Amino acid sequence: MLYEKRPSGFKPENIVSGCFVEFDGRLLLLKRWPDKRYGGKWGIPGGKSERGEAPRRTAIRETGEEAGIDVGKYGLRLARKTYVRFPDQDFVYNIFQARLTQIEPVTLSNEHVDSVWATPLEALEMDLIMDLDACINMLYIQSGQMGLSATLDTPQGLC
Repeated sequence: MLYEKRPSGFKPENIVSGCFVEFDGRLLLLKRWPDKRYGGKWGIPGGKSERGEAPRRTAIRETGEEAGIDVGKYGLRLARKTYVRFPDQDFVYNIFQARLTQIEPVTLSNEHVDSVWATPLEALEMDLIMDLDACINMLYIQSGQMGLSATLDTPQGLC
């Protein structure tokens, strides 16, 4: 479950960063290998922070490793710091956004089997990793900001 405020008794085991990569109103989604955790589900590039690694650096590193895209050269904005509670763990989830100024080729890691560029509404029709639909709804749908450019101008972010 995704929380905007730290829930009572929250004991995070990890700090995780994810990145919504957007080009021309579409989000980059990656499909997990069937034998991986959350196999067959679509998600955004992201992962756990390494010891001492800043969340922004984690988002840049993970997007590079998982999709072959250096989002650091485009600028990266923290959209929201959230708190995730799964049955087996709690973790802090930092959600970043990056707007590409040109389309980049996607080079998948061994964690993913496919990639797609989808509008936020198309993404919501896909088999998404747990709570990604909530993030898309907060960032793109409920705000009325169907594209990243308008969202990046919002000082506090939305998700």
